[in-house]
Amino acid sequence: MTCAVNNFVPVVSCKWNLQNCIKLLPGFLMVKTKLFIIAFLICFNIFLQDNITAQSDDDFRFNEEAALEWSGNLDVKYLLLNMNRESAMYKLQFGNSVVSSFSQYRLEPYLNAEYRTGDIGFYLKTHGSYYNDEEAGFDLFEAYANYNLSFNAFVQAGKRVYNWGKGYAFNPVGFVNPLKDPENPELAKAGLLSANIEYIKSFSSDALQSLALQLIIIPPEELINSRYGEARNTDFAFRSYFLLWDTDIDLMMYYSRVNPQRFGIDFSRNITENFEIHGELSYNKSVTQYSIENSILKSAVINNYSCLFGVRYLGKTNTTVIAEYYYNGAGLTGRESDAYNLFLADGFASGSSETIKQTLAVNQLYFRNSTLMREYLYVKIIQPEPFDWLYFTPSVFTIYNLNDNSFQVSVSLSYKPVTNIEFLLWPSFLFGDNDSEFGSRQVKQKTEFWARVYF
Repeated sequence: MTCAVNNFVPVVSCKWNLQNCIKLLPGFLMVKTKLFIIAFLICFNIFLQDNITAQSDDDFRFNEEAALEWSGNLDVKYLLLNMNRESAMYKLQFGNSVVSSFSQYRLEPYLNAEYRTGDIGFYLKTHGSYYNDEEAGFDLFEAYANYNLSFNAFVQAGKRVYNWGKGYAFNPVGFVNPLKDPENPELAKAGLLSANIEYIKSFSSDALQSLALQLIIIPPEELINSRYGEARNTDFAFRSYFLLWDTDIDLMMYYSRVNPQRFGIDFSRNITENFEIHGELSYNKSVTQYSIENSILKSAVINNYSCLFGVRYLGKTNTTVIAEYYYNGAGLTGRESDAYNLFLADGFASGSSETIKQTLAVNQLYFRNSTLMREYLYVKIIQPEPFDWLYFTPSVFTIYNLNDNSFQVSVSLSYKPVTNIEFLLWPSFLFGDNDSEFGSRQVKQKTEFWARVYF
């Protein structure tokens, strides 16, 4: 490809040679992955020709003035924890301590910047956490550049957050997403270091109304001297989106030599104006699954699938109801969960500091998932401004473990008296038997208070 670029308005003269591009594909890729990427290049080549022609049309070019925008917020958070002293995890961490409650006070500043000029954009999102002068941290959530190749295509490089999937609380097809916390699905998280190219096109057809193709290149996770990775361990993710007969459909795949290979599909459709259904299905190859057997950590490489089905309903009183069923193919069965809980209890009962340390290490490394078992039900109800109470939005949600009948109930009370200030009171309660997932956690009740100032 040869390109001539003239200042802010690129004049592109390209000879797209697909055969040469194929030759540049890394030789270490599996044949099926080569074919998958070749299919993407063929589709992209077809659509790129349209856009090369369209670039000569002044209607598709923009000479925008440079614009820099800053935004962010400061969260002041107070957390009160009521501990479950009967929990094996509590005993492992705190021994026979009589402390039944803890509190935490912290500051979390978020600072965002966005700079745009012509076809180029730069985006930055940062997060800080401050507990005291000795305990503070900084996170780079996003930092990437965007360049518009044409009216319909663009490339991005840096660290950015992807949002694959249609689920609200869970995302089995979120192969490149930050790990979602079902207790707070909207919480900002750190993005993925990557580069991607995306193409979007609309159609006048009654069947296919829109199409999008996205290819993501992800550098190796395992680094040598904290800087260098083996080139052959580069990962690839691909997503194709279709708006087909008023139904949103995505097909995804994730290829890796060192991580599990994944394939997924999702959909979303409005059955009526105020009733939507959505679903996700993923198939995961060569996943390492951990369990406890006879108080020994066991691992097995398996193939599994995970799925989700959900609905969203908006009532006449502006009440929103979200309900989702989630099946976690990598989760523990009831028998495996019992063995895991017994492992924790035996670790504390041993009385050995070394055994307790090892037990905690196993928990931290292999059993830290927010969805530890197989089947979950999530329900959330949101009611803005009930009884005409302006700027007040209460909501309630529950996460129910269908395998052991334990659950969590949380109530969120949000009040925004002015545009840039919000107060949030958020109590949560956990219920279940001592050997159940929610009932065995070291916290049985927590209350958070947030004061948030936007700018």
